[in-house]
Amino acid sequence: MKVRIDGKLQEVELSNTDIGSTSSLLRLIEYRYLFPERSIKYVEKDGEVLHPTKVDEVKDLSEINIVTEPSMNMVRKQIELALAALDAMIASIDRIVKDWDTKGELAKLYLHNLLDSLDWTVKVVETGSRILPIYDGIDEAIARLEDTVFRLDDLMYEGREEEALEVLRSEFPKAVEEWREFLRGMVRFIKNAPGEIH
Repeated sequence: MKVRIDGKLQEVELSNTDIGSTSSLLRLIEYRYLFPERSIKYVEKDGEVLHPTKVDEVKDLSEINIVTEPSMNMVRKQIELALAALDAMIASIDRIVKDWDTKGELAKLYLHNLLDSLDWTVKVVETGSRILPIYDGIDEAIARLEDTVFRLDDLMYEGREEEALEVLRSEFPKAVEEWREFLRGMVRFIKNAPGEIH
């Protein structure tokens, strides 16, 4: 089958078992033919960018152009999204602490959601680090953050809420701030990186 990638027709092999939605076939093409150097940025039809929800309406892959970008750009954008999430988390920590005694269950629910979001930022970095330029200190930065998160989790699980609140007031904001600064440094590095990957 021929598909247009960055304006050039290229031959790709898809078997009968690969038949699926257009978006799933695009992910398969991305995995087999582009990754890890490049990733899909967007898809065009007749020179118009298709909204991701409209991609599956196209049944003939020869009608589209797959526009790619270096995979590092995609990962950098995900880390930048994680940074935006971290900014919101840092602002939320103080609110959780203030609401701890008056809105206990709600504050704890919000804390669990915050911890899930924090875990997502770690997963973005862990997954992205496989295709990013080699950047020292990733494992150590994750370990420092996780030490504090696990400590907070353990205290909550054991019902030691006053100690958990103290960690939330002192160690936790510092750990999240350090993680945010680490990611900022990582984004700066990616923007200037020559492209060596693992």
